[in-house]
Amino acid sequence: MITKFFKKRDDDNKMNITDEFGEWLIIRKNAYALTVKKAVDKTFKKLKIKNGNFNFISISEDEKIKGLIGIKGMAYFAEQIRDTDFYKAFKDVSDEYFTLGEMRLSRLRVCNLTFLFFSINMLVRKTEEENDNVKLLFPPKGVYVDEIPYVMKDLFLKIVERNSNTVCNSISYNLNNGTFEGVFSCRLVHGIDLHLLYDSFSYFSIEAPKISLKASNNIAEIFISLQKFKTKYLIPLLWGNIIASNIVC
Repeated sequence: MITKFFKKRDDDNKMNITDEFGEWLIIRKNAYALTVKKAVDKTFKKLKIKNGNFNFISISEDEKIKGLIGIKGMAYFAEQIRDTDFYKAFKDVSDEYFTLGEMRLSRLRVCNLTFLFFSINMLVRKTEEENDNVKLLFPPKGVYVDEIPYVMKDLFLKIVERNSNTVCNSISYNLNNGTFEGVFSCRLVHGIDLHLLYDSFSYFSIEAPKISLKASNNIAEIFISLQKFKTKYLIPLLWGNIIASNIVC
């Protein structure tokens, strides 16, 4: 359903952007997305948060019920705000725009920033038409936004499996001081295109990934090494499942 929200303006503005937390699509002129952002911005103001930021992890629109949307979002800021206080302020602000379903919240404090992640369905009753844009996560191939948040082991395993088109097991993996080493054992029912794995793991690495394969008796062992791993890229994918010590600030 992402395509409903992906519109290019008549000018030549970029349709994607990269920042310290990942790669993002720029969504413009979508009333539902902009209204959610407006409500979050009002929540920041209500809580006296300075320089608050909000990105969408996912956003989808029900095909049968007009105005029913599901979102996953990531808000982050320097202030120490409890998730319960954020929810109360967001609920108070949202009464003007939405009927809210149950909200699932997750909090993370890392690199002197508070991250609040939430997943919620809502019925939009009123929209704001603004000349603004929002950012929507554009994850690497093999990552499905409906599965976010992942745990780290499953994240890397799914990337390997889906880019190898086979069944795999994680033998070992380690992320330490910005270096990732992983070994995966996969059923070898056809050839494995390492270029697909290379492209997906390049998402996380400043330097080119090192990927090799050793095959024996219909089993392939895939060895992956990434130097200068972009550890903050894990934050929108793992939420509170992340280990703070794995993040290089």
